[in-house]
Amino acid sequence: MVGDFTLCVDRTPDFFALNRLEGGSWRCGVVDGPAGAPVGCITVSERRAHLDGAPVRTIYVGDLKVHPAHRGGAVADALTRYARDVALATGGPDVPTLLTVLAGNRAMERRAAGPRGLPALARFATIRSHAVPLLWRRRQRPELDVATGDLRDLGEMAALWRRLSPARNFAPVYTPDSLAGWIQAAPGLALDCYRLARRRDGRLAGFLGLWDQAAFKQLRVLRYSRRARAVRSLFNGVAPLCGAASLPVAGSPLRYVTAVHVCAEDPVVLRALLLHAYDALRGRGYAFFTIGLDTRDPLAEALTGLLAQPTDVHAYVTTPAGRYAGAPLDRRPLHYEIALV
Repeated sequence: MVGDFTLCVDRTPDFFALNRLEGGSWRCGVVDGPAGAPVGCITVSERRAHLDGAPVRTIYVGDLKVHPAHRGGAVADALTRYARDVALATGGPDVPTLLTVLAGNRAMERRAAGPRGLPALARFATIRSHAVPLLWRRRQRPELDVATGDLRDLGEMAALWRRLSPARNFAPVYTPDSLAGWIQAAPGLALDCYRLARRRDGRLAGFLGLWDQAAFKQLRVLRYSRRARAVRSLFNGVAPLCGAASLPVAGSPLRYVTAVHVCAEDPVVLRALLLHAYDALRGRGYAFFTIGLDTRDPLAEALTGLLAQPTDVHAYVTTPAGRYAGAPLDRRPLHYEIALV
């Protein structure tokens, strides 16, 4: 990701740690170059998720990566055909297939029309990744009680997810056992990483996980522009005064936490969870935490005033047979786990 702050996502030492969490089954296709080293890859995952309120089988295609020296069509086309064939074998010709593309990726946007007989992609939503800087203390919401989760909360968490998730397209279907299994399989994540918000009567109204993925995924700063170097110098001068983490030297990782399994009845509940997370993370060496929400999602109101820096990701849908013609996708916001990118 090139800009004033040039960043790289480094998935060392286990590139596939995230893929194993994508769904019930997954495959990875690789194109080798003339010297035998990989020059491109793509992953295809199968999962049961909600579409227009109903649980259905879906496919997620991600990690389409092509070495700059091999961009131009042939490698990307081969990987796309591989993904189409795997999706077809897994879910049939009409299985809804989700893809996401970072906003501004012109090369991928040009492929949406379905060149050379490949499936056409229909854009239907935009996910905004909000990076919330951890600066000064913020006032909590007194009308809600927020606490750390434990095993006793799992049944309530799954029940709340089951009640709220049909309102969001592509939200995974979870039972208490499958939710527990997912959390257990996620490196660095546990039930005590979750924050639960309860009404005054004790009823669970929302939860989210705070996931530090540094053991297998780092956001590394490769380069600062001249302007960014000046910003870094100024910021690092005042950071100790407000308890914020300093920006690292070029080549070093930028410590952060990602929200996962965002589930809340309304923006007030999510705001309480975010403020609790903010104060819990502040002063622990993290520069920010991220949360991803559909730009149409009413829950996005909870981020007002938190100085979040946005990054947009466009969502597309297709099928192995071609254009998607299934249940409408414009009546509900999209659920997308940015933690799995």
